[in-house]
Order: sequence, then structure tokens, then C-alpha cells
Amino acid sequence: MEPYQIREDFIRYGVRKEAKKNQYLFDPSREGCDNICFLDEGIAALTRINDDGEEQIYLYFGEKRLVGFANALVKHFPYDWQRYITPSPFWITAKTNCVYYSMREKQFESMMDSSPYFTQCVLGATTLNYLELVNKIQWMMDGDKTAQFCKWLLTYCIRKQGKSMIPKAFSFVEVANYLGMHPVTVSRIARKLRETGILAREDGCLIIQDEEKLRAMTMLQNG
Repeated sequence: MEPYQIREDFIRYGVRKEAKKNQYLFDPSREGCDNICFLDEGIAALTRINDDGEEQIYLYFGEKRLVGFANALVKHFPYDWQRYITPSPFWITAKTNCVYYSMREKQFESMMDSSPYFTQCVLGATTLNYLELVNKIQWMMDGDKTAQFCKWLLTYCIRKQGKSMIPKAFSFVEVANYLGMHPVTVSRIARKLRETGILAREDGCLIIQDEEKLRAMTMLQNG
């Protein structure tokens, strides 16, 4: 028996959609927006617009990720959420061209009630989001900057034409803002990684040429 894949349920009960860069997969300002998405191709981000009108990125989502399900879980589980959190609008924004499957909230809740395998995958996605947010906070507070950038590369690279790469849609400014660094710092680290043969640049994309060495760089510590 083949292992359960939540992607198959999203294909069966959802709708295949595409989003261009900077379009929304999930838009809370749109009336009737209650979709949960399985991101099949591309990279998206959990975002909001701050008081200065600037986009803030809280978390990136790579391929084969379940996204936009927090509101559905809040409604599904009986819990006094208002005592602990104040719901804040968030958007799921395509950072590259994306292909995803969109499932309506009612169908999502039905699957949660009827399929323990489906629920297990949702729990796994929740745990992964939590751990990545904790890692991000740790990186920004006391992590070695080179190690931070290397972890980001490994976490959000995509496979294309047999290569692990960071799409050219990502600028050093955006990555620096996400990691809490200066863009010059990110540019300098990337240059050193290219000089040592760990990274290369092809057609505007960063290509990971030596994943083993890149993983070793994530173990660097301050001091």
C-alpha cells in the first residue's frame, strides 16, 4: 500500500489554479475567501502590509506545502482563541509563479472529520510552520549570519532541470529584510559562497553546486 499523500485529496476535491508573481493565493479582503491551498509548484509567502504601506514577510512556503489553513483550524476546533490571540489579516502571496490546488473550507473541515491521514498531514504542516518560525526568530536573535543565509538557501531552494536553485525573483534586499540583515551583508556572503564553488549564478538564478558543503556552513556559530 502506497503512503498517503494529501496532494491527491487536493487534486480530487480542489481546483487547480495558477498565480503570477505578487498575486494572492489567499486574500482575506476578498469576500467569500475561505480557500485552503496546496502549493504544488513555486514559492509563496505569509505576508501583511504594515502601517507604512510596506510588505512584511513572516514565512516563506516552498513547493508541496499546505498553506492558508489557520483560519479553518480556528473555526474547526472548539477553543477560546480570543483569550490568547487577536486575529490579524494575512495574505498568502506568490513570490514566484505558482501552481496550486484550492479547496473550500467546508470540504477541508469534512476531510478533517473523516480522514485521520488528512488530519495527520495538517498537523505535520502546522508543526513545520511553527518550527520554521522559531528557527527564524533564533536566526535573527543570535545566529551566525553566514549560517542564517545558508539555512535559508537550503530551506527555500526549488528543484528545476535537475538543479537546486533560488529563483531570480528573489532579490538580496528581500532576503535581507526577511533575515534581519543588511542587503550588503547578504551580497557579500553570496559572493564568498560563489568564490568557494558552493554557489553559482546562471541566468540570474543562484544555483547550489555543493549541497554538502552548504549544509556544513549552517553549523557555524557566532564567535
